[in-house]
Amino acid sequence: MRSPAIRRAGEADLDELALMLTGLSDLSLYFRFQAGVGRPPRPALLLRMLCPSGASWVATRDDAVVGHAMWAWAVGSPGTAELAAVISDPEQHRGLGVRMLAIAAADAIASGATHFLFVVSSANDASLRMIRRRWPDATVERDGSLLMFHAPARVPSQSVSQARSMAATSTSAAAAVS
Repeated sequence: MRSPAIRRAGEADLDELALMLTGLSDLSLYFRFQAGVGRPPRPALLLRMLCPSGASWVATRDDAVVGHAMWAWAVGSPGTAELAAVISDPEQHRGLGVRMLAIAAADAIASGATHFLFVVSSANDASLRMIRRRWPDATVERDGSLLMFHAPARVPSQSVSQARSMAATSTSAAAAVS
């Protein structure tokens, strides 16, 4: 099976992103949002995901959205970009989330990010392992059931050149469309 295609996201992806989020398990929705998002999700939430203060991407397979990743400037923390991703249940645990986060990380760095923030449920073992493996120098603070990882901005080591190349390609493609 071929890997999903990853491209810059925009408002035109609203319906497909809503469809993907609606199809997620309750646990996957909770791990990404730590709150109820509704089924279907509110358009205001979808627009914040597709048009953040940073940038966003979707992964597609056969024209259906199967993943979303984004970065946004963290409020009150100059130079800090918050990274987040959500992957459809059938596509999880295949490396797509890491690929998408690597692209988002490279783009955030190119935009001036010096640090990353990850907000993760303390019950989300897969995401916790991924962050600790790829950003081992991250510090962590607990806020109830949430863990906030603060890490120096860098692309995950095994995907550096691929992520930078993909971020540059998606930036060039987005500029050509504008």
